[in-house]
Amino acid sequence: LEVSAGPALRRAHEAGMGVIIKEALANGRLTPRGDAAANARLVAAADGAGPDAAALAWVLAHDFVDCVLLGATTREQLASNLGALDVEVDVPATASLAEAPADYWAARAKLTWN
Repeated sequence: LEVSAGPALRRAHEAGMGVIIKEALANGRLTPRGDAAANARLVAAADGAGPDAAALAWVLAHDFVDCVLLGATTREQLASNLGALDVEVDVPATASLAEAPADYWAARAKLTWN
């Protein structure tokens, strides 16, 4: 949801550094129990995949990403997350999901930690 680091991550990758993505699921907002509006658009862009799989597939669609950290704590969550490997996301269709950095971090600050 907060994509402002993308250009810097691309430059880092091109300079030979590994790029590891943390919080690809926006601290739970892009999971089945998260942000319903964002999830609906993600699912549509991923031809019906679950929102977590769609979000992870979106991250993996970027050629500068070397690794994505998962936060799965159950077998069901892990299985759903791994579904990203079988999903193709219409990346341009998700452009409207991006939030201004200040808005993203303000919303994240209001989330409770599990």
